[in-house]
Amino acid sequence: MSSPPELRLSQAFKIAQRIYASLLDARHFDASFALAARAYLAALDKLDQERLTRWLAWQTQVRNPQALTRIERVDQRLAARVLHARSRLPANGRPDLSGIPRRTA
Repeated sequence: MSSPPELRLSQAFKIAQRIYASLLDARHFDASFALAARAYLAALDKLDQERLTRWLAWQTQVRNPQALTRIERVDQRLAARVLHARSRLPANGRPDLSGIPRRTA
C-alpha cells in the first residue's frame, strides 16, 4: 500500500501566505505589508499563484470583513481572481455530494 504524495509548497509561497495573513489580520491597513505582498506575488509561479488565490478565497470568507478590500488595495487583478474563486466555494464550507460519492480526489 502506497502513501499519498506529500504536498510541497515553495518557500516563496509560504512567505507570501504569511505576509497576506498578516495583512488580513492587522487592525489597520499597513502599506509595508502591501509592498511585501506585491513583491512576493511577483515571485510566485502560476501554480503557486493559483494556490494563493484559492487560499485567499477561503480567507475572505472566514477573516475580517475588510479582507477582500485589502487584497484589492494590493492587486486588483488578484482581488478579481479571489472573488471568482470565492464564488465557486461551497456555501456552507462543505462540498455537496450528489449521487454516488467520489472515491478519488
